[in-house]
Amino acid sequence: MNQELQVVWNTVREKVKEKVTGRSLYQALDILTPIVMEGETLVLGMPAEHALLASHLNAPTVRRYIELFLEEAYGFRPQIVIIEGTTLNDWQLYQRKQEELRRLTEASMRKQAQEARAYTSWEAVYEQVGRAFAATPNRSLALSRARYLQEALQIVREAMQHLSLESEMDERQLNRIIERIATNVDAPAALIAWLLLQELKSEQP
Repeated sequence: MNQELQVVWNTVREKVKEKVTGRSLYQALDILTPIVMEGETLVLGMPAEHALLASHLNAPTVRRYIELFLEEAYGFRPQIVIIEGTTLNDWQLYQRKQEELRRLTEASMRKQAQEARAYTSWEAVYEQVGRAFAATPNRSLALSRARYLQEALQIVREAMQHLSLESEMDERQLNRIIERIATNVDAPAALIAWLLLQELKSEQP
């Protein structure tokens, strides 16, 4: 711990106490440990067994006074980060956890965006084959269902020329469409999928 940093923090802490009241808040201020100043970020540590006291320090009024008196001391207003732990190792662990959280959040957002894209695109096809069946006359007749099947497969083939099948989500959406067609014509979904694959194969040069 930097001795100069500790001296500055001791001064700031006492000034804050003159502006606020509350035994729990005073306790929280007293057990805070300045760990490091990195750039314009001041890292303050709270022992793990007293972590619940950190909520008192996050009150807007308390934060404002801490920032104000730190600005008086340094000439700029540091960003305050309060962590669980009181050592540089604890700060480094906190940073690793934050980086992992950021990575997971970004991965989750990418996945959600991909799922939304796939759902929206393939959902339109799903609705289209449904409308095609609703518009088919005499749907109880096998011949009418066969004509619908031919039209539905054509819809899916055309969609596959424009929509990707790069992810598991894409394939699940396509499978959902195949199952809907199969239900409409009262046939096994695997048979509809096979017919689609055969038609795609016959179109290849």
